[in-house]
Amino acid sequence: QGISHVISPELGIALPGATLVCCDSHTSTVGGLGALAWGIGTTEGEHALATQTLVRSRPRTMRVEMNGRLPPGVTAKDMALALIGRHGATGGDGHAIEFCGEAVRGLGVEARLTLCNMAVEFGAWTGLVAPDATTVDWLRGRPHAPRGDQWDAAIAHWRSLCSDPGASYDRTLELDCATLAPQVTWGTHPGQVVGVLDPVVPDAEGAQRALDYMDVRAGQVLAGLPIDAAFIGSCTNSRLSDLRTAAAVVQGRRVAA
Repeated sequence: QGISHVISPELGIALPGATLVCCDSHTSTVGGLGALAWGIGTTEGEHALATQTLVRSRPRTMRVEMNGRLPPGVTAKDMALALIGRHGATGGDGHAIEFCGEAVRGLGVEARLTLCNMAVEFGAWTGLVAPDATTVDWLRGRPHAPRGDQWDAAIAHWRSLCSDPGASYDRTLELDCATLAPQVTWGTHPGQVVGVLDPVVPDAEGAQRALDYMDVRAGQVLAGLPIDAAFIGSCTNSRLSDLRTAAAVVQGRRVAA
């Protein structure tokens, strides 16, 4: 029916507080609903199906505080890419990340799903956003969501799934989202990223090969670079809200000659 971690939230199969695994590295996507989810291999998949259990070492914890209101044209994917650009593609290595702060609370559920999807591009084990009223409103009436008295009981439980005030984390990062510009990757991994109006600044690892492959040069500003093709529909950006955003950009325009 579609990409597992896109379809399962839309159908109400993925719910806050649930534990979900799937043989896909981006399973952490459903952490945007407040679920604990991560990608596994096929051998672990067999074990999970047979026993409904898995043995896991406890991951380290990370709090990523994203403050400020997003400027127009800046999305959850830009938030994730800015974080990766600042701290590297392995900055979240081995951590379970809780995304929080004003910028995160201002996101709709689909954008939160995108943010948690990108947690694995940061090297994290998983990412999640604590459920709130936005989560409840989005799940209401979904085909597999609880109904009747079970719905009321579920909401009461979901409201308890937030970190205690003053909770300690192994690591805490902050990102000011109020000044973010749209982010563009200039290279061959997500850590090679700049704001669309900023010059390309190569990193040390494989930078020249990446520049050659992408046919860009150090110091180049990517705004205005001709676009030969655009792909819309990855598991990071394949939701109806993403298609509506793309449609708004192309409305009234024609395909290039």
